Amino acid sequence: MIMKHLIRIIFIGLIFFTSSPLLYAQTNFKQVGSMHSFSVSTPYRLEYSYEYVWNSGMSLIGRIGAGSEAYSPQKYNYEWSNGFRLTIEPRYYLNNHDFFAAKISGAILIPNTPFRTSLVPVYGIKREFTKHWFCEFTIGGGVGYYSGDYGRFFFEPHLQFRLGFKI
Repeated sequence: MIMKHLIRIIFIGLIFFTSSPLLYAQTNFKQVGSMHSFSVSTPYRLEYSYEYVWNSGMSLIGRIGAGSEAYSPQKYNYEWSNGFRLTIEPRYYLNNHDFFAAKISGAILIPNTPFRTSLVPVYGIKREFTKHWFCEFTIGGGVGYYSGDYGRFFFEPHLQFRLGFKI
């Protein structure tokens, strides 16, 4: 029930952000330097991020956060748990809004502390509302590894909406 509402909110947000002409007003690529930010993302995660962007359109993002994590302890069975996550994300901006990235992350799940790691290529759209507020929508899929129950690899679907505040 909650996932249906969450997917509906993400879909409506995606339509709004991609169709608003005011958000497309920035046409030149101008992101150069570093940026600290705090963000809330689906599914229920709070993160701190640091992004360094070069003139070439490449950037590197480091994130640390806590919240819910999806994992697959058994074949064709996904479960939710809380945990802490560390993510490294090399990113290539196509323009000021769109990007391709490879999310490399590791998480410690609580309460029984198995380790989960993943490599997920994604496509994303980033929009800035003001000097400080931004949002991102990313979609992709990759491979994950869950260390519990003698370890297993699984398909890692990725659909995420992030609302953030740049410092």
